[in-house]
Amino acid sequence: MTDRSWWKLSRDDARARVADVNDGVLGVAGLAEGLALVLDTDALASIVALAAFAGAVSLGAAKYAEVAAEREVQQHVIRTEQRLLELSHTEELEELAAHFRNKGVSEETARKVAEELDAADSLTAQLETEYGMTEILTPAEPVKEACSSAVAFLAGAMVTVLIAMAVPRDWVDEFVMVGVAMSLAGTAVILAWLGGTRIWSSVVRSLVIGAAALGASVLVGTMLG
Repeated sequence: MTDRSWWKLSRDDARARVADVNDGVLGVAGLAEGLALVLDTDALASIVALAAFAGAVSLGAAKYAEVAAEREVQQHVIRTEQRLLELSHTEELEELAAHFRNKGVSEETARKVAEELDAADSLTAQLETEYGMTEILTPAEPVKEACSSAVAFLAGAMVTVLIAMAVPRDWVDEFVMVGVAMSLAGTAVILAWLGGTRIWSSVVRSLVIGAAALGASVLVGTMLG
């Protein structure tokens, strides 16, 4: 069993961060598109920038709460298993052997494997076989997840923020759409590479979802306007 470290980034972690980037791209772009239809003001860039910051903080807080709760569950399970091993080690060893017997291993082999795993690290053996727990979340993990998610969201949101700041007000809508399309295509390529899937199908799917999200924002903006 291993602890998750600050510098270790698995493929699952990378996919999660790319998803956070996409949230930032679509969330803030959709807001910008909707506001552009109902607000005739030069303050659009400032509003979008504030929305990007608020969205990053909100996502970071949500991630912190989620991972902190998961770690609390893990710690409860660990304490429970430690107590069970102290009170009834023989029964826990039998449960471990039964786990392997249920997978089709012979009685003799299941017992031998259980005893060897128990001798090496009884707690780890119980956690991995009974709960599928192969990684223990460190105390820093909630902060790490919160910060990385917030930064990823902000990175995606900056596409719209920079466009709103740099492009003339009359052209913001068009440039935002182009920026979103390019961003989603780029993240789709990364996701396809991480997952070993077809790049073009991932790009098309991502662009369709993005177009639907922006279309909904434009529709709402039109109704409000």
